[in-house]
Order: sequence, then C-alpha cells, then structure tokens
Amino acid sequence: MRFMKKHYTIIHNQQGFLLFHVVWVILIVFLCIHFLLYQYQTERVVVNNQLFHIETETLFQMAYKKARDEIDNKEVTLPHQTTYDFPQGEVKVTMEAEPDDKIAVYFAIKQTGSDHIYQLSRRYNFHELR
Repeated sequence: MRFMKKHYTIIHNQQGFLLFHVVWVILIVFLCIHFLLYQYQTERVVVNNQLFHIETETLFQMAYKKARDEIDNKEVTLPHQTTYDFPQGEVKVTMEAEPDDKIAVYFAIKQTGSDHIYQLSRRYNFHELR
C-alpha cells in the first residue's frame, strides 16, 4: 500500500469546499454583468428621451422666432394659424387674442418620423411679440 499514489485533499474532498467558492465567484461575476447591462439599457433610454426633448425644444424655439418675425414684418389679424416645416419636424402655431392685451400662442410640434404630437401653450403680452 505504500506504493499507491497520494491523493490531493483539495480535489477529492467530499464536502465540496472548492466547488462552493467557485459557485460564489461565478454568481458575483454574473450579477455584476447583469447590473452593467441593465444600467446600459437604462442609459440608452434616458439619452433617447433627452434627445427627443432637445429636438422638441429646438423646434419650439425656431417656430417662436419665425412667428415673431412674421408678426414684426406684416400685420397679422387674430386669430391666426400657420404651419412651419423644418428638417426635424413640423410646427403648427395658432395665435388667439385674449383680454388685457394678451395673446395665447399654441404650438403643436410633430417630429419627423414620429406620430407623437407635443402640444405647448404660452401666454404673451402683445408688446412682447412685437
């Protein structure tokens, strides 16, 4: 019996000592990868929403500027409705008179490639637009 090969106790330990630690390491690595992938997906959604809002705000600013220029350059009778086409989308602007020398301006913003319409309304003093 003394000529038998010596067995390694770590590999042949019947309690599963080595397997237990390997499973924990694999579990921790899997959880880290899962968390990073979920965080990446969430960041993509947030960035897409921010880009949508930036494009919408840009369309609003361009339409507001064009509406102000239109009011400055020619006499506009209220109520007045016009549509502006931009490369990023289309904006429909409606102006209505209100009491106390105010104008209600309604913006309906539709981005190119989207069916969603973003509506915005603002009240301005008449002298602010002139």
